[in-house]
Amino acid sequence: MTPEEYEHHVAALLRSEGWSAQVTTYSGDKGLDVIAVRDGRRLGVQVKMYRTTRRVNAAQVRELVGAAQFADCTGAMLVTDGELLDTAQEAADKLGVEIRHVPVPRQTRTAVEPAPARSGPEAASTQGPTTFGEVWHEHVVPLAGKNIRTLGQDRPNLVVRVDEGGVTRETSSGRRQHIPIEVFRWAIERLLRGDTITREEINQHYTGRASSGVAAVLVATPLFEQVMLPSGIGIRLTRQR
Repeated sequence: MTPEEYEHHVAALLRSEGWSAQVTTYSGDKGLDVIAVRDGRRLGVQVKMYRTTRRVNAAQVRELVGAAQFADCTGAMLVTDGELLDTAQEAADKLGVEIRHVPVPRQTRTAVEPAPARSGPEAASTQGPTTFGEVWHEHVVPLAGKNIRTLGQDRPNLVVRVDEGGVTRETSSGRRQHIPIEVFRWAIERLLRGDTITREEINQHYTGRASSGVAAVLVATPLFEQVMLPSGIGIRLTRQR
């Protein structure tokens, strides 16, 4: 797991605890890796994936407090898989910084089940993928390096990378955005059940408000199509499937 993936793992953990957590952009983040909001509280989170190579020091704790204050946060949290120097723990206690130890998962934060091999009559089936893992490996991963269209616009987006951490895309304006795999899993599993989902539902499920990117990726596969609903743009299984 890369440090970037570890940040998304921490954000997903906070979301599972009821926080609205979002990884910051990788430039201009002012020293914060995640912003989490819950019950009127705004938490500035710094993530340190050190393992056994380094230990968090007191200066980093003090810098975190300044970064959290600059970002108008009401609290600060430092998350690491490693250890703290005694002086760092002392600084955290005095400054009210919450320290959390989160081990790096052996696999990426939301492991994708491998697509099972097919043989015999199943290999000739025209039903297509039936699991998230099959969809991800067979149709989403191959989009890496390709341009896709954002729904309702004629501007291409480049799919920079697809892995078990999610999708990184580059918009037509040159801005890079990482969309975690969790929101794709949620959307694809809904769609495979036969549900139609809207962009608004995607935004409600993922606070990063990445519905345009998620929708563009899904519709770029042959499995899903765009449909106009009274409530806006929807996505569903293609009728040819």
